[in-house]
Amino acid sequence: MEFDDDAETTMAETQPVERSLMTELAWSKLYTKVMHKDLGAISTAVKKNRPTTAAPKMKKSAEKLRDQLKSATRTVVELSDQAGIRPVPDKK
Repeated sequence: MEFDDDAETTMAETQPVERSLMTELAWSKLYTKVMHKDLGAISTAVKKNRPTTAAPKMKKSAEKLRDQLKSATRTVVELSDQAGIRPVPDKK
C-alpha cells in the first residue's frame, strides 16, 4: 500500500493551525460577551446618573468604540466569507 506523504504532511500542519484558529475564535467570543455586559452596565449607569462633566469625554470614547466595532464587523464578515457561511456581497 502506498501512502501520500503530502496528504499526511498537510494534515499534520493543518491541525495546529485549526486549534489556534479555534482558540482565537473562542477568546473573541468570550471577550465580546464580557464587553456586551460591560456596555449594558455603562448604559444603565449613564441613564441613572446623567453624568454632565464626563459626558463630552464619554461621547468621544463612545465614538471611538463605534469606529473600532465597525472595523471588527468588517473582520467578522471576512471570516464568515472565508468559512463559507455567508455569500460574498456584490461590490458594485
